Amino acid sequence: MHSFDVEFTSGGTLFDAGQLQDLVSGLDATDLIVVSHGWNNDMREAADLYDELLGNVQRLLDLRANPQAPTTLRRLDGRTFAACRVFWPSKKFADKDLIPGGGAASATAANDAALELVLDRLAEDPTRLGDTAKSPARHQKVTSAMALVPRLASDPDARATYVDILRSLVDVDDSADDDGAAAFFVADAEDLFAAMDGPVSAPGAETGGGGAAIGGGAGDRGADNGGAAGVLDRLDGVIAAARRLANLTTYLQMKSRAGTVGANGLAPMIRRVRAEHRDVRVHLVGHSFGGRLVTAAAHALDDNTPQVTLSLLQAAFSHNGLSGDFGGGKAGAFREVLTDRRASGPILITHTKNDKAVGIAYPLASRIAFQNAAALGDRDDPYGGMGRNGAQRTREALGNETVLAAVGHDYGFAPGKVYNLLADDFIVDHGAVRGIQVAYAILSAASVA
Repeated sequence: MHSFDVEFTSGGTLFDAGQLQDLVSGLDATDLIVVSHGWNNDMREAADLYDELLGNVQRLLDLRANPQAPTTLRRLDGRTFAACRVFWPSKKFADKDLIPGGGAASATAANDAALELVLDRLAEDPTRLGDTAKSPARHQKVTSAMALVPRLASDPDARATYVDILRSLVDVDDSADDDGAAAFFVADAEDLFAAMDGPVSAPGAETGGGGAAIGGGAGDRGADNGGAAGVLDRLDGVIAAARRLANLTTYLQMKSRAGTVGANGLAPMIRRVRAEHRDVRVHLVGHSFGGRLVTAAAHALDDNTPQVTLSLLQAAFSHNGLSGDFGGGKAGAFREVLTDRRASGPILITHTKNDKAVGIAYPLASRIAFQNAAALGDRDDPYGGMGRNGAQRTREALGNETVLAAVGHDYGFAPGKVYNLLADDFIVDHGAVRGIQVAYAILSAASVA
């Protein structure tokens, strides 16, 4: 399977127009898998994800000619596949460095250090993936925010200024407020600090035990945290609240950027490919924030775009994103993907309680929206994540709850439908989306496109 690399800048423009030309002129396949990474630090980490996932796709395709191969794979016999590996300037929303464990004597110092680290990362303004350059303007704002930290506990004006600085670092996302984030831009600073004061648990996390860690290591791959996978963030107080607000600012920055790159970069790329290769099937695959990126790309396509599947692997965006009505008649940000058949489908979504990385974002979103749900970030919360709960309040997903299964399973996928794949057995953390079971699910969707 031949692969093409296409790199986008933070504004969604092509970094090298020659890469798109190489894709358009070199593509000789019936099917194109377009895959996007999520939050990563550098090119190598993203490439490792692609190598392993696409390697498993190729292993399965190699089985097609075997008479004993699963029917799903034999349906793909005679079709040829290529891949487009998307690179974009993401960065980590949360990891173990940014969320110190609680209970230790050094917790205060660790919390202070984590706050400084997340603020320092906010100063970065990368044009390309892996770039750590800091724009003078952002650096000055972050320096001002850091200078306020010693006064945050005692000075309401310092807290208000701190919040104003964080807001200025984020482009306002004009999509539907399906994750409660709009409150971040309008709520009183005192209310925001109060909402962020206190330990944060992922949905379904244990409430006892020692210090906690968040899943996710190099390149989103993560690690099995064992007994540390309970409460994610046990610290409380003003500094802990300041850190959570700064971490949430990173999340909102990446949320906006993923949408921008998807709509302004990837969607035009798909149109260009289809202009030259009218009948090529396109299979959009996104991990983490890459799930939002490819969904935004699908949303920006024309109505009734044929033969486009969508595979969201532990996607880091609202579980209401495809909803027709998540309350008060409001539709999710990407509802038209379904209603206007901009991705004809099927659409599959892996989700698991094992995903502590996505799990941390949505309790925070619920807090800033001042919700009092019994299980913050869970499926019963108005605000929760795709990677934790799958698509909620989405008519096309009704009756389509199933599990991520072993190779050979007949999913029975159909166009125009959304499938929530409970992945507890095979996805052990946010980054464990490279396995052959995931590759098989992607090809199962492709087989009916």
